[in-house]
Amino acid sequence: MANIVTTTKLSENVNEVVFAFHLQYVDTGDESAQLKVDVSTLEPNSNGDACTGVKILECTWVISTMTVQVLAAADTNVIMLHLTENQSGYVDYRSVGGLPNTKTLGTNPTGDIKFTTTGLGAAGDSYQIVMRLKKKYS
Repeated sequence: MANIVTTTKLSENVNEVVFAFHLQYVDTGDESAQLKVDVSTLEPNSNGDACTGVKILECTWVISTMTVQVLAAADTNVIMLHLTENQSGYVDYRSVGGLPNTKTLGTNPTGDIKFTTTGLGAAGDSYQIVMRLKKKYS
C-alpha cells in the first residue's frame, strides 16, 4: 500500500487559486520534489493567456513528525517555505504582495510548486497544508 496523498483544488478564479494538500503515512517514504501545483493546468485569464507562475498569498499548515519544504520548481528548486515538524501555523504575505512569483525564482523556473518531505516513516506522520495563490501571467 502507498501513502495516502491528495491535492484538492478548493476554488479558482482568474486571479487566485486555493489548494489543500494532504499526506498520511502508510508504508512509503518521503516525497522528493513531488509536483503539487502544475501552473499549466490552471485556468487562463480573460484574454486567454496561460498562467505561468504563482505567488503564495497565505498558507495554513499542520505537520506531524516530519518537515515539508515548499519549492519553486527550477533546474535547482528554490525553497519558498520550510514547515517544521510537529508544528501548525498560518502566514499571510498579502501585505507585501505575496512571496515572489515562482516563475522568477532559480535557473530555468517552470512556475510550478513541488514538495519535499524529510522524516516521514511512521504511523501518524502526516501533513495538511492549505495555500491561497495569486496567479501570474507573462
